[in-house]
Amino acid sequence: MEEMDHQARNGVSFLSENPVIPDRRNQDAAEQVELQVLLQRSEEKSAPHITVVPDGQTPPGEVTPSETADHSITIDSLLDKMGSPGRYQLLLALALSACMFPVVFCDLATIFYTIHPDTSTCALPVSNETAAWISQQSPMNLGNNTSETYLLKIFHGTHNNTCEDLDSLDVGSVEGKECWTNMQHQFEENGTWSIVAEWNLVCSRYWLVSFATTVYFLGVMIGSMAFGHLADRFGRVRCILGCYACFLPLGIATAYPDTYLLFLILRFFLGFFVQGVQSVSFVLLMEFCSPRYRDAVGGLEGLFGGLAVGALSGAAYVFPHWRQLQLCLIIPCFLALSEPFFLRESLRWQTVHGKVAEARQTVVKVLQWNKLPPDSTLDEDLTCIRESLLKEESKEAGYTWLDCFRTPLMRKYTLSMSFIWFNVLFVYYGISFSTNELNGSLHLNLVLGSLFEMPLNLVAVYFMRRFGRRRTCFTYFATCAVLCLTAASMDSTFLGVDLDTARTVIVFLARASLAGTYSVVFVYGSELFPTVLRNTAFGICICCHTFGGVLTPQVLLLGHLTHPSVPFVIFGLCCITSCVILLTLPETLNRRMPDTVQQVEGK
Repeated sequence: MEEMDHQARNGVSFLSENPVIPDRRNQDAAEQVELQVLLQRSEEKSAPHITVVPDGQTPPGEVTPSETADHSITIDSLLDKMGSPGRYQLLLALALSACMFPVVFCDLATIFYTIHPDTSTCALPVSNETAAWISQQSPMNLGNNTSETYLLKIFHGTHNNTCEDLDSLDVGSVEGKECWTNMQHQFEENGTWSIVAEWNLVCSRYWLVSFATTVYFLGVMIGSMAFGHLADRFGRVRCILGCYACFLPLGIATAYPDTYLLFLILRFFLGFFVQGVQSVSFVLLMEFCSPRYRDAVGGLEGLFGGLAVGALSGAAYVFPHWRQLQLCLIIPCFLALSEPFFLRESLRWQTVHGKVAEARQTVVKVLQWNKLPPDSTLDEDLTCIRESLLKEESKEAGYTWLDCFRTPLMRKYTLSMSFIWFNVLFVYYGISFSTNELNGSLHLNLVLGSLFEMPLNLVAVYFMRRFGRRRTCFTYFATCAVLCLTAASMDSTFLGVDLDTARTVIVFLARASLAGTYSVVFVYGSELFPTVLRNTAFGICICCHTFGGVLTPQVLLLGHLTHPSVPFVIFGLCCITSCVILLTLPETLNRRMPDTVQQVEGK
């Protein structure tokens, strides 16, 4: 418009440079000449302005195709052109969501690896010292004694625990060493064998059970921090395939350790690489998915997570020995060997790193999968997308993680979402790991729990779109808080009525409500943080999220040492705190995502 206005002004100047000055002595003639000039100006204004330009050049005021693409094409609009969604996107969503199977298997296999025996027995050699010690024990704790040995029987039940008898035995004595070396364990179900029995992790050594789970989640936490940078440097697909390449042999080796220390080391690295699979797969899936379907993808991952819990329970029922179970859980991961044949690198990563030719091949391959024709302006589109993404990255380059805490609202959002993300994993896995303390069959309990979870994951997607992110998240946390505190206040019986089954159902519902928040918090967090700090803020939140898994086993150990209701009281209070925090956060449904810190702060 400015060029056209400038041209119009030039036209008026041309007329004014040759003015017609009327002859005062002939007024009539002057008026006629002036009238002709006015008519001429009127015709020129109404006529279109034509500019002759050489061949191969763009006329002034017109917009070139590349300029049009520069103003209209984005990475998200290109994803829509590639299918919204197409066959390839659906295949990718199923394949990458299926990574929840090894993730859930590794995370929750601890439930079966750490099953506690009902009783343990050890034979003590007959001596004057052991005779004096045995005389102080309860008769019910003594087995069939012989002339050469005393048989000590230890009960591990919640309401009948006699570990103090074993703990009072001097571990450094000959008798103590003999007892711990030759200890035998009896489980409720025949064939069951766990690491507790493998390395005698009972009584005073029970803390090593929780420590093994903590070490695993330390590997998960470090993996969440490391693979964000590795995926940005080497690409998403290389990281996913590299993680699987390391994960498979480690998973097999974890079934054969002969010492507790070696088991800890293998589980640490297993957690490290399985977190790489999960986090990078999620990023790749989000980068191939149109924004309007990203909340549905979160629900799909939650659905696969519920299916994985049921599959884990079934596998543990068929293979009660923890070593056999570990080998069985690795088998589905071999399906990942097919991923190199169809997995394509992220368009965002390829264009940012200057791999425009490879990005073009990716687009063409996806279009072929979806049976769509390639766009004639694809090369120009990719060039323009690269320029816009580089501009975004240049803006982000000037920010560090400290900028998440410099301004009031950014500090509030970062701390709030970090605590909420922490609570999701902390409470969910805390409830899951306490499943083996519930009444009834452990395998059936987990299957029923997964059946509770799956519909709530799908319903969460609808709730997010209908009622908003904050209200949905608040409802799930509030429900879990009420259920956890209710479970904590329930005894096994009340007025002669058995409440164990009712308590089990309440715990199932509490865990299912937390599972529904998984689909919400990731979407909610991405819409709160600005573009320039979104990845950095996500890194902080995910680190806090995985730290919840590190802390959970220790809280359960606290309940073992004090009272079984203590963990559920803590879980309920954490959920209430999350609800209070959510009331202070804004709703993000149908609101434009902020790009800068200034937009977040309202400046």
